[in-house]
Amino acid sequence: MKYKYVFGPVPSRRLGMSLGVDIMPHKTCTLDCIYCECGKTTNLTLDRKDYISETLICEELNKILKSKPELDYITFSGSGEPTLNKCIGNIINFLKYEYPEYKIALLTNGTQLYQDKVRQSILTVDLVVASLDAATEAVFNAINRPHSELKLSKVIDGLISFRKEFKNDFWVEFFVIPDINDNDSELSEIRQLISRIKPDKIQLNTIDRPGTEHWVKPADKKVLAFISSSLYNAEIIDLFDSKYNNKIIAGNNNKQILTTIKRRPCTAEDVSQILGFDLEKVQNHLDSLVERGEIKKKKMQRGLFYIAIKS
Repeated sequence: MKYKYVFGPVPSRRLGMSLGVDIMPHKTCTLDCIYCECGKTTNLTLDRKDYISETLICEELNKILKSKPELDYITFSGSGEPTLNKCIGNIINFLKYEYPEYKIALLTNGTQLYQDKVRQSILTVDLVVASLDAATEAVFNAINRPHSELKLSKVIDGLISFRKEFKNDFWVEFFVIPDINDNDSELSEIRQLISRIKPDKIQLNTIDRPGTEHWVKPADKKVLAFISSSLYNAEIIDLFDSKYNNKIIAGNNNKQILTTIKRRPCTAEDVSQILGFDLEKVQNHLDSLVERGEIKKKKMQRGLFYIAIKS
C-alpha cells in the first residue's frame, strides 16, 4: 500500500514513535524559515482553505490504524503549516471518534492561532508544540521570513490567547540560531514572552540536518546549556535513540526510501529506523539513488545526510 498523506511511524526526538499526517501541499506555509529541513517555501501564504480533502486523508488513516499499530502519537506535521488546512478540525474529530486510544499531537509554527476558528478547531488534541524563535520583529523577519502581512505581535497575541483556552499539554519550541537569536537582549525578550504565554514546557532545538540556508549552523552544546538555564531550565531536545522496528508501511525499495528523503534529509541510520529496513540494504539503495542523480550527500555534524534533488 502506497500512502501520500500519512508517513512513518517516525522515531521522533521528542514524541517517541509518531505516525505523521501531512495535510498540506509541499512547502505551503506562512513562513519561509532559514532552518527548515523541508526546504524553501514555494507558496508563502496566509490563505486557509481545503488544500487536501479530509476524505482522502481519513481513508489513509483508516487503512493504517485499523491494524492497531503501537504508537505514542499521531502527529500533524510534515512539509507545510497544518493549520492552513480548513479541514484540520474535521480530521481531528474523526480520529477522536474512531480511534480514541491514540494521542494526537500538532506541530505548528503558531502563526494562525490569532484566529478564533483555528484555535477552536484544535482544542481537543492532546499536545500542541508551537514555535517561537524571536521576540522582536527584526529577528522574526531574519529567521522566519514571514508573509508580508504577518506581524510578530499578532503571532504572540495568538499564542497567549490559545494558552488561556487550551487545557491539554502546550509546549513552546525555541530554535536557536547562532549569532541571530542567542544574544542577551533577544533572550531577555524571549524570557518575558514565555512568562506571558505560560507553556507547560519550553524546548530548545538547533539544526542537526541540512536546512533551507546552507550557512545556518548548529548551536554549541555549551551555548544551549546556558540558554536553557536562562529560559526557565528549558529542555534541550536530544537525538532519539530508536528501539523500534517499523513494520507498518513497508516496501524495501528505492521509491520508498526516496519518498522518505523527500520529506526531510536523512542519514542512512535515520532511514533504517524510520522504515525498519536493514541498514546495509538501506545504504545500497542510497548509493543507487545517488548514482542515478535523484539524491545528493551533505556532511553535517551528526553525520552524512542524503537530500532529494528537485526535478
